[in-house]
Amino acid sequence: MFANVFVIYAITYDLLAGYTGLISFGHSLFFGGAGYVSGLISLNLGWPLIVCVVAGCIASLIFGLLLGYICLRLRGPYLAVVTLICPLVMMTILHLSPTFLGGDNGIAGFAQLAGGSLIGQFYTILLVTMVSLVIILWLARGNLGLILKAIREDELGAEAAGINTTKYKVLAFVISGVFAGLAGTLYVHAMGSVAPTTLSPHYSILPVIMIFLGGAASIVGPAIGAYVITLLDLYLIAFPYIRVIIYAAIIVAVLRFIPGGLMAVPAEIRRYMKWRSLTSEGSIKTSAG
Repeated sequence: MFANVFVIYAITYDLLAGYTGLISFGHSLFFGGAGYVSGLISLNLGWPLIVCVVAGCIASLIFGLLLGYICLRLRGPYLAVVTLICPLVMMTILHLSPTFLGGDNGIAGFAQLAGGSLIGQFYTILLVTMVSLVIILWLARGNLGLILKAIREDELGAEAAGINTTKYKVLAFVISGVFAGLAGTLYVHAMGSVAPTTLSPHYSILPVIMIFLGGAASIVGPAIGAYVITLLDLYLIAFPYIRVIIYAAIIVAVLRFIPGGLMAVPAEIRRYMKWRSLTSEGSIKTSAG
């Protein structure tokens, strides 16, 4: 069930990092921030669940606009550091607000997805995941995807071609933020609680690992990576320090041996088979000669 939540999270991050080339280490701001907004509205105002989810997504949209404009002139490690700071600031605010925001323990007792039914939650999240995947694929494989790739490859060239790079970079942050917020609201309403840990660096690093493992700028690759990492995370959750080491090893191994991620494996196999075939033919000709 939660694997599907992280599929939404990963594919939307791929639109930002894989297609646009904007590496953000603060994506948990959208994920956890939307979850908090939705949970607080449900708990204090008692609004219908769908309205709370929409409110969480709108909050992520606002976060995306603010973060997008703040980071317009930043690139590479500077962008990564600034985006990393934003959810840490939010976490500090949450820790210092025990009365209204729950402090270290977070908040609980708000409406659960599908009334708390695990089967209902599974199918609801699966449906939302499939719809989100179709929408993101449509965006990524259309004109928007081409423009974002152009910005990633050569921003100055894109500007010279008449593309408003500022507009499209902010748009990438907004779209990615809204869908990450959707994933966050689904997550917390399935759990029935939300805590400051949803804004921790762990939830910002996860989508990075997922897109590297699956294959950046492919949408489908990060979805595969999300399933693999989520299942692995279930077994490693009791070993937080070992988990970090294993994740780091996965990134290094992927970058070293299959830079294109799991999506590139079939192509690598075909290339290897072709090389073996050519080598065999060369050996036969040498023997015949």
